[in-house]
Amino acid sequence: MKQIPHIRDLHNILVLRGEGSLGDAVISSCCYRGLKRANPAAKISVACFGSNYEFLKNNPYIDTVIKLPIPKLIRPNQRWLTLIWQGLKLRRYHFDLVLDSSDKDYKNWRLFKWLAGGKHVLDCFTSPVQPFGAPHAHGSTHEQAILKLLGVENPDKTYDLPVPPKDAREVETWLQTHHIKDFILLNPSGSVEKRRFSAATLHKLCELLTRFQCPLIVPVMPSMQKHWQTIFNDVPNTYVKPTQSIFELFEWVRRAKLVITPDTSVVHIAAGFQKPTLVFYNSYSVYNAPDNPRALIVQTDRADVNKFDWKAVETQLQALQKTL
Repeated sequence: MKQIPHIRDLHNILVLRGEGSLGDAVISSCCYRGLKRANPAAKISVACFGSNYEFLKNNPYIDTVIKLPIPKLIRPNQRWLTLIWQGLKLRRYHFDLVLDSSDKDYKNWRLFKWLAGGKHVLDCFTSPVQPFGAPHAHGSTHEQAILKLLGVENPDKTYDLPVPPKDAREVETWLQTHHIKDFILLNPSGSVEKRRFSAATLHKLCELLTRFQCPLIVPVMPSMQKHWQTIFNDVPNTYVKPTQSIFELFEWVRRAKLVITPDTSVVHIAAGFQKPTLVFYNSYSVYNAPDNPRALIVQTDRADVNKFDWKAVETQLQALQKTL
């Protein structure tokens, strides 16, 4: 892109999400608010896939969410025909600008962006968003960089995490029924197998967490309830709670006293609420780090999130306990 337009001159903007991770979508949520506030008349569309769709279609600053027929993450040489077809369909809308703040630079994704926006593409590769969007920067910094290039003044990095009243009531009713006020949220699983806590890890974590003297809530997908219930059957003061929506999960995180999680979307949801968090990272980078001053990290083996130094866990839990 030879000349970057000013936000006030844009009428029809498309934002592309090149990942299916809910955590990445949470990080990106500051972008839409910045665009809409700077130019309320501009129409903002987002093309995404995976769990991003449900989250983004409830964002008050987005006018249209387009669900891409792609079930998993985009990789090199994957889904060429699907992306070409979708790119040509999007091109018919004649977007003034196509934005992509992700770190996906695969040839198939780059072709998709070109088909959707022609020469009107602004991203971290074809039109670098330097100096703010340097490669070793947090994902929200990439969002800020693009907003600044478009003339948005003083963009902030806070996340939008809406909780519909129905989901808030569900959590409130459950807590009242079980007479629970303070609790620790123990998330047992990330998005892939190597980011899932084993039964042995969870049992030892539960033992260490007794020092906080409050119940543990374990949020799980309804389809996995029996699996996790079996693991926690003999663990006292622990409740396995199936969450019916991602927004109910937001509310559980918002109400938690402390959040324990492997690298997954819960990390960034907790960051949005600035919750004290202990994060187990097996693939840590600045880009996906928790942008949260109240989060502490335990680095694990790259191939298995269950391999780490338990002394480091003890140290971090002691530090967190002092802040609560």
